[in-house]
Amino acid sequence: MVGTTSLQQTTLVRFTNGMLEFRSLRDEDSIVFGSVHNDKDAEKLLSEEMLHSQFKLLQAAMLVTPEQVKWWRFRSSQNKRAELLLLLKFVALTEYSPMHSLSVRPIFTIANGEFRGYQFGDPDNPPYDTHIDLFDADSRHLAFDISGLEGHAQVLTQEEINAMVASIQPTSDH
Repeated sequence: MVGTTSLQQTTLVRFTNGMLEFRSLRDEDSIVFGSVHNDKDAEKLLSEEMLHSQFKLLQAAMLVTPEQVKWWRFRSSQNKRAELLLLLKFVALTEYSPMHSLSVRPIFTIANGEFRGYQFGDPDNPPYDTHIDLFDADSRHLAFDISGLEGHAQVLTQEEINAMVASIQPTSDH
């Protein structure tokens, strides 16, 4: 580790070949969740649970597939809902992609204690960049990115990331 910098809700940990960035995100900080709250059609298409839980919205987006959109149901609410969730999935998959690694990355589910979420990318394989979204039971959102400069070597292993996630404890304050 080379250095650590903290800025209100963001902490950067610098390594010789990359960095780790932790962020505590509010609803309005999320492009995915924020876009739903600014869309009147989304409020009609999504459940109350998805409108009030970042995790439930991201979970629904990760589960939708293009095959769920049917040409013969072009204007149906079922099709519109699937189209919206596909768009949100695309945004979630590209929101934190470094410019040098805009590619399809593996998606993993994460669950540890009170936290659950998604990991985008494989830290053990090039391009080694990884983004993690964790949510607690109250849908508070913690995001972190592991990345390096273009052509960098591995920054952290999956085992190190697993240990880091396992060490995170919920706070009692809201």
